[in-house]
Amino acid sequence: MDIILTFIEDNWISITGAIIGLIYLYLEYKANVWMWAASIVMAAFYIYIFYHTELYASMGIYIYFFMASIYGWVVWIMRNRDKESGAEIITSVDKKYVLPIIIGVIIIAVIIYFILKHFSHNILLVTIGDALTTSLNIVALWMISRKWAEQWLLVIPANAISSILLFVQHDMMSGILFFIFFIVSIMGYRNWKKMILTY
Repeated sequence: MDIILTFIEDNWISITGAIIGLIYLYLEYKANVWMWAASIVMAAFYIYIFYHTELYASMGIYIYFFMASIYGWVVWIMRNRDKESGAEIITSVDKKYVLPIIIGVIIIAVIIYFILKHFSHNILLVTIGDALTTSLNIVALWMISRKWAEQWLLVIPANAISSILLFVQHDMMSGILFFIFFIVSIMGYRNWKKMILTY
């Protein structure tokens, strides 16, 4: 019992962040507008967690995530809602945006990588992974504000890479959480694709 209490005491921030993260992921899976409220709270915890594990770009994404969640919340309330039921209307990304999205991910990742080279002491692969996951999340967050189901196609690899990076940085609790995020993200993509067919 003492071991469990000690573990909780030593890891309460990661545990709380994990719980809020799971709530957020469930709400995102259901395309529920309250996901934005959960994301604001979750962002505060992960800013601290990624700072502690020296994944500075990932910390930066959660600062961006915090601010963008406020924007996303407002946009979701005003955009693509069923007039009768008030339900969210999920759509598919227009083909004309596919190439700009890919180019955007690459350019943002390269910029973040060169910034991290001056501020991070991590090994090369960790720095590259940190930059890539941050870039994927930045673009995905922009896509989710537009209710595009394909945002999950960026979130899935971002969660997988984040999980690996956190394990490498010895944050087991957060690493496990992001592995769960990775699995649920696959299911989330399938669910959002089904929601497209509803309308």
